[in-house]
Amino acid sequence: MLRNCRKVFIRNNILCPVIIQKKNFLTKEYKCTDAWNNMNSSPVFNKIVIHDFYNILDQNYASKGVISAIDVDLFANAIKDPSHLEELKDLLHKLRTTAETGNMLDSTHQATIRHFLEFGDVKELIEILKDPLNYGVFLDDYTANMLLDKLLTISDFELAARVASLVMLQEEYNNEITCTLCQYACYKYINSYTPPPPEEPPAEKSKKVEEIKIRVKFLRNPYFDDHFDINDTLTLSGKTLAWISERASNNLNNNLQLIGWLIYKKYDKLSVFCEKICTDKSFKVYKEVIELVQSAHDAAEAEIKPTLENVISILSKVEQNSDDKLEKSLEVAIENAINKSHKNDVSQQKQLFQSWAKLRDEKLEEQAQRLDRARRIQVIQQKQNEMKDQEQKLWFFENEDKIDLQIEEKEKLVDKSTTKKTASKKSEENYIPPEILPRRK
Repeated sequence: MLRNCRKVFIRNNILCPVIIQKKNFLTKEYKCTDAWNNMNSSPVFNKIVIHDFYNILDQNYASKGVISAIDVDLFANAIKDPSHLEELKDLLHKLRTTAETGNMLDSTHQATIRHFLEFGDVKELIEILKDPLNYGVFLDDYTANMLLDKLLTISDFELAARVASLVMLQEEYNNEITCTLCQYACYKYINSYTPPPPEEPPAEKSKKVEEIKIRVKFLRNPYFDDHFDINDTLTLSGKTLAWISERASNNLNNNLQLIGWLIYKKYDKLSVFCEKICTDKSFKVYKEVIELVQSAHDAAEAEIKPTLENVISILSKVEQNSDDKLEKSLEVAIENAINKSHKNDVSQQKQLFQSWAKLRDEKLEEQAQRLDRARRIQVIQQKQNEMKDQEQKLWFFENEDKIDLQIEEKEKLVDKSTTKKTASKKSEENYIPPEILPRRK
């Protein structure tokens, strides 16, 4: 929960400066650290030497091109310090290149995110999450809440907005805490956004640059899906705000949806939605929304200004007279969502950890049986080959004619071209040119 703790210490009649400490939205109980540690206290982890285990997995991948999802899960959950995070990242990428990636366990996703949150680089974690093609790590509701909580606490609104956009791209809006935290992150980033300075045009070079032409098999037609192809954080924040705010129809979500369509630059949808909600007598628009529309109008192109002017004129009729702030209303919504869902989320996480531990034991047992079966088959085949060789030795004289026939057949299959080449080489070495005599007159 969001709390500002202000403490004033007065000692020896001296007034000390005010210490402002910003606390988290979520409590420590939400992380379920004890339940997570209990899940990873299985005796199998006592047998793992993490560095040697990585070398074994790396060698198996290099020699056979195969890596097991359960082994990657064991490695991910066995990490106790930040020195093995790069090795975990490497194993995740290798797993992604094999057919075993479809068997990746849910506990692997959560272990990766928890370890990077605890003693890793959050920026590197977000880069991993933004590249599912190479790493295959995805957020669930609980890890998204923990990651957003940390980023909002340190006021890194840009990274928080990127995390919120990942939730939007997955299109999973079941958890109320996740939705409110995503809305808060996007709104704070939009509200604090400053456009970057214009880039200076590159200096013209006097020397002519040679054109390098590359032959390609075919050219792809330009395509933009307006979803996964969006790279701009501000546009992603607008789309996230618009899509998540559609899940519920209340005064706060309606205001946030207006901001979302505005920043997403979907002015037609903004105009239609504005006309729709303004017919509701209970709807009141916040001053911050009108200010954002006005600033967008001032910077907009000429063809867009009439639409925004119409939106401003409609919204000005339903502007609320109170001094309520949109940010404060968002904080209250987060508090209400936490009070409503906190207990349920904690109990569900504990149940998940128990099911994950049970699933891991089952997968380990299956892998042990599969390896034991393969080992026994290999031993049987080796014994069969030894028995066949022994039988051939014991019954050699009785089967001498058959063996001779087999030898002859094998000799016929030998490529005769090699013998011809060797013969020709020998003849060339022994070649003596003829003696050339003068012509007779």
